Amino acid sequence: MNESKSPSPPKISVLLPVFNAKKTVGETIDSILGQTETNFEFLILDDGSNDGSYDVALQAAQNDRRVQLIRQSNAGMAVSLNRLIDQSRGRYLARMDADDIAEPTRFAKQVAYLDAHPDCVLVGSAVLNIDGEGDPYGVTIMPTDHDAIEARLLSGAGGIMHPSTMLRREAVIQTGGFALNYPVAEDQDLWLRLARIGRLANLPEPLTRYRVHPHNMSFVRQTDGADALDRLLAKAHVDRGLPYTPSANQPAAETVCSAWDRERTWAWTAVQEGYLFTARKHARRLTRQQPLDTRAWKLLAASHFPRLFALLRSQSS
Repeated sequence: MNESKSPSPPKISVLLPVFNAKKTVGETIDSILGQTETNFEFLILDDGSNDGSYDVALQAAQNDRRVQLIRQSNAGMAVSLNRLIDQSRGRYLARMDADDIAEPTRFAKQVAYLDAHPDCVLVGSAVLNIDGEGDPYGVTIMPTDHDAIEARLLSGAGGIMHPSTMLRREAVIQTGGFALNYPVAEDQDLWLRLARIGRLANLPEPLTRYRVHPHNMSFVRQTDGADALDRLLAKAHVDRGLPYTPSANQPAAETVCSAWDRERTWAWTAVQEGYLFTARKHARRLTRQQPLDTRAWKLLAASHFPRLFALLRSQSS
């Protein structure tokens, strides 16, 4: 473990909490160490992993002096992030999750934006969604204007992809960091608090590859997330003097999508955006899981004959 610090603070502190991500964290770490902007410290916190993730991070810390490794018993995302913020020294905080991949120019482009826009406290970006094996599904475009981002956040629809963000450290500290009482939705709460003291932005270019799979925490703990989001939205509206209807934008428990339905939706997106290899792979998997479900077979046909997509899309749901 390398705990030495450079004489002067780095421009960026990279915050990477890790919990049982051995299969992907090595690629994540490599994508950070391969950034064209090199003036950063890389803070990795192992949150009680028991699958060998710590050993992967330890190897990186031994090989690169910018990496600082912390280990703790499992405490959860918000606690881990706040500890990393306390440890950080950079002007900007770059977030990363242990199953995502940063494009090489991500830091350089986000630093340039924040340097040029001193009123901006957070900048994210569009993301390229990838599956568990790293194959692309399609791009998620986020609003770039502050007012549009805040409106989406207040609606409960989201407006910023957490692992794509770079934040001003002083603004995060001023707003109190990540709250502990909004499990799964702690990022949305912080974004809304930051929006009251500065401007939010997204760059239109996909600068992060965001891994979506049935075991994403936001899907595994969907009920917890919906409850937390409802509570934080109520508070955000009250803080702004706006009316709010509880649960107006939250899915009822009986409408929560199954992993099979989510995978089918992602595969249809891959068809629509031309990632046919990804679409075919998932279509074959879905037909094996539920061979009597015609929706999977329609998806498979569309992935092999994309010109039929316009016709089949209306029949897929």
